[in-house]
Amino acid sequence: MPRFYLDYRSPAVVIDHEGIDLADLKAVERLARELLGETFICGAGTGPIEVEARDEFGPILRVTATIEVKRRTEHGGRA
Repeated sequence: MPRFYLDYRSPAVVIDHEGIDLADLKAVERLARELLGETFICGAGTGPIEVEARDEFGPILRVTATIEVKRRTEHGGRA
């Protein structure tokens, strides 16, 4: 089974040095989407978030999302 590495950026960069064995590119994409979903659930920051998957030869997939939070101000407008 091939080994893939999933690096995370939001805006801090976390490089995956260990990697994970996954069956194929579909499994890699599923895991990248799950990582983004966990980020939303944990409320870890706002703005663009990116998970880039790579194999031993380099980048193969990038999944991105943007979190934007708008709150009502005390006067009923948007912050």
